[in-house]
Amino acid sequence: MTDKKFIPALTGIRALCVYFIFFYHLNPFKPAEHPHLHQLFGQFYTFLTFFFVLSGFVICHKYYEIGTLKKTQLYNYFINRMSRVFPILFILISITFLLYYRDGITNAAETVKQYLLNVTLLKGFSAEYHLTGIGPSWSMSVEELFYALSPLLFLLIKKPGDFVKFILLFYVIGIAITFFFVKFPAGGFFANYKFTFYTTFFGRVFEFACGVYLALVVKGKFKNYFLEKNGKWSLYAGMLIVILAVAGQYLVAGYYGVPNAVDTWAGLALNNLVMPAGITLLFYSLIYHKSLLQSFLSLPLLVALGNATYSFYLLHTSFAQSFVQKYISKSVLIGFFAMIVIAFVFHKLVEQPLAVFFRRRFSKKSIPATDSL
Repeated sequence: MTDKKFIPALTGIRALCVYFIFFYHLNPFKPAEHPHLHQLFGQFYTFLTFFFVLSGFVICHKYYEIGTLKKTQLYNYFINRMSRVFPILFILISITFLLYYRDGITNAAETVKQYLLNVTLLKGFSAEYHLTGIGPSWSMSVEELFYALSPLLFLLIKKPGDFVKFILLFYVIGIAITFFFVKFPAGGFFANYKFTFYTTFFGRVFEFACGVYLALVVKGKFKNYFLEKNGKWSLYAGMLIVILAVAGQYLVAGYYGVPNAVDTWAGLALNNLVMPAGITLLFYSLIYHKSLLQSFLSLPLLVALGNATYSFYLLHTSFAQSFVQKYISKSVLIGFFAMIVIAFVFHKLVEQPLAVFFRRRFSKKSIPATDSL
């Protein structure tokens, strides 16, 4: 099984997934007029799982050597990660809270408090504050903790069985932390077990582990004879599992009468366990087997849009979306295409140049400018 250095389809799929998330946040169907479609689109938060599995894969695939804990490699790795995430996050969050203060949405003290929780990404651990500022950025708290733990993870995982220990360890840590904060509440941090398992790394660890496992298979560190023998079916098996996971969450939401299935333990299990298993099989197919889906996702346009997904993700529920609705159109569909253009331009003119600048300025050797696969 050969290692694949460049996998355009895994960049292209980012675009499709972030667009599903857009229609989750800006559901085009009103519950009174189209209750079933509204409920279905209300489960599209589950496409965030693609990004967690993909992050596990990308970080392990590109930076597995950081598991040696060599100082220069670790230093460059963290410079790379910080340059990728924080410049535009800092800019957009700063603008958001300046607008909040200007419009009187929060007073000065609360603005400063929420701003600090946002720029430090601590808000992602608080049920009270995780949707403040740029709401979807709570997921960056999950990502950043994984980035911080990756060197140790790559050092310790030597065989597939180590994944089970790693996953169970973080589940137990998450339960223990939540137990403490339930007994001694503080600012909504780890407010309850469902919050911990949906919104923090301690509950989402299996998704990252799936990506890391796939990367180690691709790099030849692990052998998976089942995939080698039956991999041609992985596309169909993966797509079927993903579709069933989404459909299952739709049914769970309807059965329990909740907007999002992850408000229930059954929905959480489908989102956190079943969905990533299907995604892993789908990714394997996109890496090794030609298909119409692989060809479509590898189109230069999809790859370019895939590279701009971080900008799109941060902007699509921000002041930029408010600007679109106020000055361009209140139509969700028109707003969707407008946000694609805005995010792409922002990526090219702001996100990418800043990331390259900080990497070149602070790294100790030349390192890649993007995380494209």
